[in-house]
Amino acid sequence: MGILHRTLIVVVVAIGLVPSVAIAGSVDGRWFLHPFGEMRAYFGDFLAVCDGAQFKRCRVVQYGFGPAVDGDRAETQDGFFGNSRLAIQQRPGANDDWVYNLEIFSTKLPDVPKGPMVLSIDGVVFQLSENDWQAGSPEGYNVSQSFSIVDHALAARLIETMKAGNRLRVLHDGWTETQFQLRGISRALKAIELRAAN
Repeated sequence: MGILHRTLIVVVVAIGLVPSVAIAGSVDGRWFLHPFGEMRAYFGDFLAVCDGAQFKRCRVVQYGFGPAVDGDRAETQDGFFGNSRLAIQQRPGANDDWVYNLEIFSTKLPDVPKGPMVLSIDGVVFQLSENDWQAGSPEGYNVSQSFSIVDHALAARLIETMKAGNRLRVLHDGWTETQFQLRGISRALKAIELRAAN
């Protein structure tokens, strides 16, 4: 294969990649109105979601998709719910600080999760006590295969560590593991802060 032929192949491949990069760059960080009536924006691996054009009740969410392994059986999830979800609700607190609620869903969890629960962010380990978390949603709803961090001081420490981290590992139910990448979490939370300030 001659030099001209190899050069032509490299140019064609590079041109083919440009549109996908341009499209991804044009979507990241831009708010849009979703058909569900929510304002949404993508930030790296996270989706910021706010109720309506007034940007009320905001949260950031990351969905995990792909095969979930249940013992020796590979289990493929549908394209809507995925096999894991990290949801962080953020609202202004009483002292010019932020209050966070964290909810973690995983198809690897039993219907009613049981401890011990351990979170690890780039090797920084948080061993959760029974008072730090509860099964279900932050509001106490019986949401299957989910648990929530209910200690607000712990949630704030987790968020600050996640902002500086790359990966969250959730160890649960006999040390089964669910992972979340943390790319974009700081920008997503900051975007919600800016909207709440307006």
